[in-house]
Amino acid sequence: MSYRFLDHTADIGAEFEAATLGGLYGEALAAFTDTLTVRERVEPAVEREFELAAADREALLVDWLDELLYAWEVDRLLFRDAEVEVEEGAGGVRLAARARGERYDPDRHPVKVLIKGVTWHGLTVERAGGGWRGRVIFDI
Repeated sequence: MSYRFLDHTADIGAEFEAATLGGLYGEALAAFTDTLTVRERVEPAVEREFELAAADREALLVDWLDELLYAWEVDRLLFRDAEVEVEEGAGGVRLAARARGERYDPDRHPVKVLIKGVTWHGLTVERAGGGWRGRVIFDI
């Protein structure tokens, strides 16, 4: 599992890989948090469960990252990691996740850049070799 940031003229892009589809959404969380702050400084002090459904993998990725953005903006929660399960079926895609993190502490969580939104531009979720690869652009 891994992710890397991509060069982008005005925003921040991230590409991530994982062996499983659920792991891919977990790596998206890591990239999201590392865009905002230093993820390694976020302690797994609280847990939050998420359940989402969408028409397809890409819409689910946007919804997942939008939920993380909402948790940041409204509850001031930062997440270090998550156990994520994704199920695909005839009616779409479902995500169940248990994310671990803590409330924002300005003394320990320096803000790198604020994310305004998750874009559809260049968004991908696809099989790659024996695993999965995704890409997203964060509007900053």
